[in-house]
Amino acid sequence: MFEHQKFNFKRKKIIYMKRLLFIFIFCISIVSCNYIPDKSVAEKLSTEELSKAIKKDTIFTSFYEDVRNRIDELDDIKKAKYYELTYNRLFKYYKFMQDTTYWTPLYKNWEKEWENNFSVYLSKADSTVNYWRIFSEENTLDKYVKIELATIHKEYYSYIGDIKEVHLGFKLTPLQGKIEQLRFTYGYKAKINEDRYFKKHNCILTSPISSPTIKYWEVDYSDRNNFDGKTVETFLRDYNLEIDITHIRKDGVNINVDDFGIPVEVSNYFTFGKESMENFYKKQIIKELIYKDYMDKWEYLIKKSDEVKEKQDKLCFDFLEESYK
Repeated sequence: MFEHQKFNFKRKKIIYMKRLLFIFIFCISIVSCNYIPDKSVAEKLSTEELSKAIKKDTIFTSFYEDVRNRIDELDDIKKAKYYELTYNRLFKYYKFMQDTTYWTPLYKNWEKEWENNFSVYLSKADSTVNYWRIFSEENTLDKYVKIELATIHKEYYSYIGDIKEVHLGFKLTPLQGKIEQLRFTYGYKAKINEDRYFKKHNCILTSPISSPTIKYWEVDYSDRNNFDGKTVETFLRDYNLEIDITHIRKDGVNINVDDFGIPVEVSNYFTFGKESMENFYKKQIIKELIYKDYMDKWEYLIKKSDEVKEKQDKLCFDFLEESYK
């Protein structure tokens, strides 16, 4: 009986201490923001108010600078819209957003949710890309004609020595008999730089060819300097060259890549989905061909966090969102 009473006493003591601790933390949290004025963010703080706030919490320095920068970008109508928003309220919201102990578990759960609900579509996108890659290889127009850069012909101004004209000579080799007409594009980008895209140039052949033939096309004025001092060998050393055959006429029949029915999203992926842009174009494939409500992981995490932030304090959320526009 005595032991039981002793146990109950210890249990009540623990509960009491926990309550005291909770009250203490609660009071600290209230006091911690009391030094932040309940003054509208539309108005500047006085030097005295700002000094007191910074002495209590140095984080307030960067917070205040950010708020002032945002407010200065707003017109009078928008400033009036957020007149009821105070520094105290917004600083509490700022602290809430910086609370890693609160957000870290949430982000971990949201990442698991995304993995369970959306990650499968990435493998489906890869399957779609692989299907159309095999299809395009089997149905490519390359099987009718081979195109190679054969020569670079340059002309210079005699009196100043600057480059005047550049013509690229492409060797066209029919692979299945006579080609009556042909259209292709070429693009290039330096191998060592930050360029992401191949700039496309159109070439059209209107006369038939039955044997390997070199045909010339003039280079655009803006591209001439890229070929100055270059041979075919040095150009291919310094640049990636991409040639795409888009149309041919053979035996009186016009054939173009559109006849193969490759979805435009897949074509864009083949053309532009390299390096850092791969995920962007893969996302387009998923949304247009597989699952229209797909979200990538970053998009999903932002959506979930915004829902929590808006629920916490809609006025603060709206202010931060609108002042970023």
